[in-house]
Amino acid sequence: MAGNRLNRPDEAERKRPALSEADMQARWLRAGIYRAPQEDERLYRVSVAELVLLQVERINKAGRPIGTGEPITAAVDGEEAIWPTDPVLRRVIRRAIAGLYAVGIDIGEADVALHVDGRVSMRAVRRLRNQLYPATRPVPEAASLLIGADPEFVLIKPDGKVAHASRYLGGPRGAAGSDSMLIRRRLMYPIAELRPDPAADPAALAAGIRRLLLRAAGLVRDKGLRWAAGAMPVPGLALGGHIHLSGVRLTPRLLRLLDSYAAFPLALVEDPAGRGRRPRYGVLGDYRQQPHGGFEYRTLPSWLVSPAAAKAAFALALLCACEADALAYIPALDERYVAAYYAGDRAELAGCLDRVAASMAATESYAALAPYIEPLLDAARRGATWDERADIRVKWRIPRE
Repeated sequence: MAGNRLNRPDEAERKRPALSEADMQARWLRAGIYRAPQEDERLYRVSVAELVLLQVERINKAGRPIGTGEPITAAVDGEEAIWPTDPVLRRVIRRAIAGLYAVGIDIGEADVALHVDGRVSMRAVRRLRNQLYPATRPVPEAASLLIGADPEFVLIKPDGKVAHASRYLGGPRGAAGSDSMLIRRRLMYPIAELRPDPAADPAALAAGIRRLLLRAAGLVRDKGLRWAAGAMPVPGLALGGHIHLSGVRLTPRLLRLLDSYAAFPLALVEDPAGRGRRPRYGVLGDYRQQPHGGFEYRTLPSWLVSPAAAKAAFALALLCACEADALAYIPALDERYVAAYYAGDRAELAGCLDRVAASMAATESYAALAPYIEPLLDAARRGATWDERADIRVKWRIPRE
């Protein structure tokens, strides 16, 4: 993979005003990635270009390398730096990428603190200029665009307590299983998770999800349980509707489009109780690379509340992937809309909706995806929200007997 020499930032980055240290700390705090400095924290410097890891090194409080000065890992011959196997260092790297993203820097270096309790926190960032960096990860020419998902739901007893999904669906393996959580230092599996096969269009993926819900219904025989989805149908228990994309190149621009055209519209129709999911979950730009070569966009709540919400989420994500170069309007770069998203201020966030809709409608892909997207846009304009107290089996037409 040949390296590219960056002479200047792209047009969008050049137009972003420089933030003060206080402004950056406020954005990191809002996104849940900042803690006050501690006396005994370790510091790392992580260099990143377009989400590609360049280098990780240990530094002292003066910003100088510690020890021999050799980095922990670094890009060589135009190849991306190898991620360390140490899970703590991997958390440091992810925090650096998130911290740069939160302040609008696509090519830069971040200083990250590691606390004695294992938690990580942003400290500082700088843009990189004239930097030799690896090209973004290539997409095979023959790769087709596919969308997948791993949505979560929860089983609720009549007394409001959670029935652990692992009791009925088994562990984390399989197409319909459970997901883990650390509860009082014990690894438990209270959340149900579906893992359908990827598909090329929203209807096919939704059909796969319904098949898995039917399979789950055959395993969960307790008639007294309510199946709930959304952002936080049980106080303190956040659910996700992660979407997987393959056959498309992951870039900061694509992440900001997903924030703007998927996360923002869904935030306008989510149950007001879902606000509690942020910032620990639902952070803008949250992603994970996947072994299959694609990536997982993790910001969205569980759209399993209805087939309409699910297909809208799929269609919005597909539109972003198909039209990444054509969608010029990016409200996720506007501080007022980002602040409104984290604050749960639907009135302010709705201010971007008309331009989002017009930008989508002007693309070539919109005609095929509009039947899935427009019902959600209409609900957002009317101020309608989903009800996280409802049993999702009703709208998915899953028998409850």
